[in-house]
Amino acid sequence: MMSTNPFLPFPEVEDVLPIVIPLPGSDLVTLNIYAVGAGPITLIDTGLKIPGALEYIRQRLRSAGFDLGDIERIIVTHGHQDHFGLTVAMRKEAGRHIPCFIHEDDRWRVASENYQEGFWTGEMAHFMAMADMPQTEVQKVKDRFVFLRELCDPLDEVSVMRDGDVFTGDGYHLTVIHTPGHTTGNCCLYESRRCILFSGDHIIKHITPNPLMEIKRTYLRDPNYRSLKTYLLSLDKLRDVEARFVFPGHGEYIEDLPGIVAGYVVHHRERMDSVWQALRKESRPLYQLIGDVFPFVPEGDAFLAISELLVHIEILLEEGRVELVDSGPPIMFKAM
Repeated sequence: MMSTNPFLPFPEVEDVLPIVIPLPGSDLVTLNIYAVGAGPITLIDTGLKIPGALEYIRQRLRSAGFDLGDIERIIVTHGHQDHFGLTVAMRKEAGRHIPCFIHEDDRWRVASENYQEGFWTGEMAHFMAMADMPQTEVQKVKDRFVFLRELCDPLDEVSVMRDGDVFTGDGYHLTVIHTPGHTTGNCCLYESRRCILFSGDHIIKHITPNPLMEIKRTYLRDPNYRSLKTYLLSLDKLRDVEARFVFPGHGEYIEDLPGIVAGYVVHHRERMDSVWQALRKESRPLYQLIGDVFPFVPEGDAFLAISELLVHIEILLEEGRVELVDSGPPIMFKAM
């Protein structure tokens, strides 16, 4: 049976119930789901399909006088498994269709078509070859993708939401803020009555969210989409948001939104400088840059590392600090 992590207390806020699911051994620390409203409620994200999670969510709802049948709608902040994985199971347990919303740019991520196609595609294999990823590491990434596939049910019956859309109910007024970068359809939700920003994976206190390299680019509306550049622009959208608290998708709540945003900007500028310094030593494939830029990469996370290297290099290319010297495979860059 799961229990609330005592090291991650959330402030008591009327009509907001944080449901904190511990993730032992993960750098994400927790999965945070939020039930909003006096009833019926809106659920923000649903978490992973892992043993005990659904029952734990049910118990937390009951502690506040609710059940799964009291969920009026589900809002998914973005299309990663840990944010929508239990939606189908919740509908089944509730015994009725619960409307679910996700930004239009992430609609494809949760669809059966995406899962039938598989996470490991020709595009992914090409990306690994361009990065010069060793086959042993490639296999670890494949294994991780297979594992992640089992942690969710694809979601086809879903409605799209857009920037500025509003969801209201007894005790809440939520406005959608489209904050692409972590994914193309990543969104935050702002509850204006209590000045709470539900930030999903856009803002997290203990780690810097990954602006991931988009591999399946045929699904993107903008063929020139650049995740890190877009992410930094999305941070700017939050500068004038008056947030008493930020309730993220993982880890602890946040009281200093401006400080976190400023810290993220500094972090990414320092990371760009680290990548540039690594390329000053010599031109190397992306995989061989990992050791110079990242002090530690968890098992199976080499894909995240090379993805982050490349999104920083994209900005360095725009700034004229790096140039392409070999189109590969493997692809090679050098510092100017």
